[in-house]
Amino acid sequence: MAALLFFAHAGFGQTPAGDAAAPLLERDAMTGEWFGARPLIEDHGVAFNAGYTCDVMGVVAGGGPDGTFYAGLLDFGVDADFEKLLGWEGGSFQTTWLWLSGSGPVDQLANSPLGLSGIAGYPTLRMRELWLQQEFLGEKISLRLGQLAADSEFFISDYAGLFVNSTFGWPLITSANLPSGGPASPMGTPGVRLAIEAADWLSFRTAAFQGNVFPQDENLHGFDYSLNAQTGFTFLAEAEVSWGQQKDSDTLPGYFKPGAWFQTGESADPLSAQTSAGNCGFYAVGDQMVLREKGDEGLGFFGRVSFAPPDRNVYSFYFDTGLTYRGLVAGRDGDTAGIAFSFAKTTPGWDQSVSASGGIPGGSQTVLEATYQIEIAPWFLLQPDLQFIIQPAGQSNLANSLALGVRATLVF
Repeated sequence: MAALLFFAHAGFGQTPAGDAAAPLLERDAMTGEWFGARPLIEDHGVAFNAGYTCDVMGVVAGGGPDGTFYAGLLDFGVDADFEKLLGWEGGSFQTTWLWLSGSGPVDQLANSPLGLSGIAGYPTLRMRELWLQQEFLGEKISLRLGQLAADSEFFISDYAGLFVNSTFGWPLITSANLPSGGPASPMGTPGVRLAIEAADWLSFRTAAFQGNVFPQDENLHGFDYSLNAQTGFTFLAEAEVSWGQQKDSDTLPGYFKPGAWFQTGESADPLSAQTSAGNCGFYAVGDQMVLREKGDEGLGFFGRVSFAPPDRNVYSFYFDTGLTYRGLVAGRDGDTAGIAFSFAKTTPGWDQSVSASGGIPGGSQTVLEATYQIEIAPWFLLQPDLQFIIQPAGQSNLANSLALGVRATLVF
């Protein structure tokens, strides 16, 4: 990376003649416009995308075994607009693949089921999503069918996406309570999704997924399918009320999303080897820009809250919130600073299992994270990060964990 920046500033980053892209550090993607081929291909309905993200994180106080881990994620895929490509009105296609790599026991370092890195996973090449979509009534209704991941559209905050800890993506209350973590990155599973735009400010979406995605070290490449009553099904439904989304709007943009999930199947009880009749949870997500300087620069707020039945889950209550500020430092308009907090309450059944194994239940787990994302180029981001985990795994006998690290992101 250092060599790349040196050559760029030395003048070697200039685009070859005939390529419409900007100099290296001004490009949106590192590989530019491929001498004009990329926009030409996209005009015909096909867009290729690829990126690489890596995290290096070490626990400097508390936690489990001392050490540092590395997690890498190469993601690549194709988007196809069938109307441009084939004249198929309202049709589209997408596939996304992940190549995960890394070293070290990511969660054991902090004695916590929370991943210090949201990109960490079992090293393998895995298909995350592959679906066809058909839109109706001028994009007011869309139906998507194929291999899907719930965290592409459900229970997600845009502002929370800045943070490195996994709970600020697919939150702990679903990753711990659903079988094998549920249908969320890096896992995808067969499913169907219906979305309806009732008005410019109101939309609904619902989806059904295979109930158990199976552990990552078993479902290595994302093709372990089992659609039956025993593994069950996962259903999600979400409404979205938004405001200030138009560029010329005087209202600061934001949205509110209430939702719910329901799990069927005989393997829906994470507290014991016994099975239960089903599982469910309810949640709400809110994002709001509270101060705007210009464009998307300014102060943003997010908050999420969720509940689940305490008789069959590890966590019964979850809450997270945080602030992000894009352009906080003068002259650094592309940088984003953020601070976030999450709290997860453990259930009596889980506390009993902790006591039976020799631990001391603490009743909850808390995460604090502070981060600063530096935009070296639109395609190159560096992000120092600090995390503090209180009562890891909900146990008061485990030392609180302080972790330091850095994330690097490249867009090709």
